[in-house]
Amino acid sequence: MRDLTNSNIARQNILNNSFAVEKVQEYIGLPGMFFKGEYKFTTQMVAGFYDINERTVKRYLEKYDQELKHNGYILSKGKQLKELTLRFGHVIKTRPQIRS
Repeated sequence: MRDLTNSNIARQNILNNSFAVEKVQEYIGLPGMFFKGEYKFTTQMVAGFYDINERTVKRYLEKYDQELKHNGYILSKGKQLKELTLRFGHVIKTRPQIRS
């Protein structure tokens, strides 16, 4: 088995398999906000799940920006952020920055 931390191709193979992604989400219990057919996550949610600092999440977002964007990462703002905040305001605890 390949080490996913060192193999971009192995990560892509998993991420391109929607069945595998769904099963991983079910198994690990990753919380998220299902919105317009996709799960959305705040920086705070990701940091809490991995038990790390939000600054660490932001550093990884910067460091792996291209790969993450290739796999669907976006920073929600404008109309989409407003819709998310209206629908999930009770879930978003502090800063309304939604990560996907």
